[in-house]
Amino acid sequence: MTDARPATATKRAQPQQNRPWRDLWSVIGLCFAGILLASAPQVMDPLLRHDDFQALFNDADGYYPKTLSEGRWLNYVWLLWSPPLPAPATYILYQSCWAVYLGTLVHLAFGPGGAVWRKLSVAMIAGLSAPSLLISLWFNTLLPGMMLCASYAVLCATLSERGGRWLLMPFVPLALMGYTMNPLLLLAVCLTRRDAPQSAQHLAKVLALFVTSFALGMGVIYTLNLHFHGVFGVPMAAWREPAPAHDLASAVSNLARMGDVMGLAARVVSYHSMPLVYGLLGLGCLAVLWAGRRNPWRVIYPLAGIGIGLALIAVQAVKSGVVMPPRVLGFAVVFYAVLLGQLSLCLPERIARAMLAGIAMLFAMFSVLQHRDMVPWQHETRAMAEQIGTGPERVFVTGTYLSLPQVLGAGIQHARGLRLRLEYLTGREVILCEEMPAACDVLSPERRGPEPETGWSVLQRDAGIELRLSDGALRPAKIPSR
Repeated sequence: MTDARPATATKRAQPQQNRPWRDLWSVIGLCFAGILLASAPQVMDPLLRHDDFQALFNDADGYYPKTLSEGRWLNYVWLLWSPPLPAPATYILYQSCWAVYLGTLVHLAFGPGGAVWRKLSVAMIAGLSAPSLLISLWFNTLLPGMMLCASYAVLCATLSERGGRWLLMPFVPLALMGYTMNPLLLLAVCLTRRDAPQSAQHLAKVLALFVTSFALGMGVIYTLNLHFHGVFGVPMAAWREPAPAHDLASAVSNLARMGDVMGLAARVVSYHSMPLVYGLLGLGCLAVLWAGRRNPWRVIYPLAGIGIGLALIAVQAVKSGVVMPPRVLGFAVVFYAVLLGQLSLCLPERIARAMLAGIAMLFAMFSVLQHRDMVPWQHETRAMAEQIGTGPERVFVTGTYLSLPQVLGAGIQHARGLRLRLEYLTGREVILCEEMPAACDVLSPERRGPEPETGWSVLQRDAGIELRLSDGALRPAKIPSR
């Protein structure tokens, strides 16, 4: 007679085999919900930085210069082939990819059977940090790179550690052409996964493969730039004010600026709360010491990832004299969050829950407040657009955008941020007189100033429509890079 138990065992094994995937998608869904809740003020009308409008408008020709000055070939090809999407749709798609990446990273870092509260807390600490929030304001530009990072993470969840590691070779060059720091997000998946062998030999293999892949990516970018632009390299744009090192003294001077950047980064990550700076640094040191005593390699691997990322930034600083802003340090916060997760494994569950959930909720609160500060800019520019209306006439903006109080909370970095925002909302051609004074010579003198209640007024003129702003700036034209 045939024993029927194997058939029953097979039926029971099927749900067991599917459970890791259910756990993974549960964590991803919770991550997505948490990120959207924290950024709720921005979802329906997200804020864009001035140089992200080209991607929103699918202006591949306008974006093309970035292939030379920043090596963004992946983004350029995406703009050539992708259909234009409304800003809210692109924003939600970007955040969904970010949630997929974070959910898969923590799933791999703490295993299929790991506690969901731990995974979600670690993911939220990384996903709601200030660098992640600030970089998300370029969501149209960064979407293809984030889609690539999410795809890589999911592939790593289906492959062995070795298979995922070798995927760095094709993915790192592509990710590099989407954004400079994307390759470090790929490296974070490899260095934090729980099933990775833990040894100096294995770590050396991963880092060697990453560096090789990164160098290959730079070689591809240089070759493309030589073929299409006639320049073998990535020359820095003039607006970045590059100061390349030409001797030892200038190299040391450029490298010394890294200290200022790290100080600014600490303030940005802690939302300018110095007690939180010391608290986060203290927890990081505790994680290194305590979790490292339990399993040194669980600490060495993330520290190696942070170190190689900072080394790449330092090389860029010395080479070009341009130091990247703190928002590029999102990769370091990803590694830091995983370290805190490792520390939580060494603590009693009640204390571990309080620590991780407390930091995650604190970051969520700061994220909501930061997004809320940006909303007045959206409301004010929509009110302007409603008064301007649609039509064929051109819009002339007189005065300075720096006279609007809303630029303070939103951190609007350039005058064309207002021009492109109004073009997006009205569909009209918008001319900023502070950008192109000669183009506004067609306007006859007008004594009437802006409305005192709003700080602006809309006038119908013979040459078109005038949006009159005040001439008094509320802050300097250049604000610290974030």
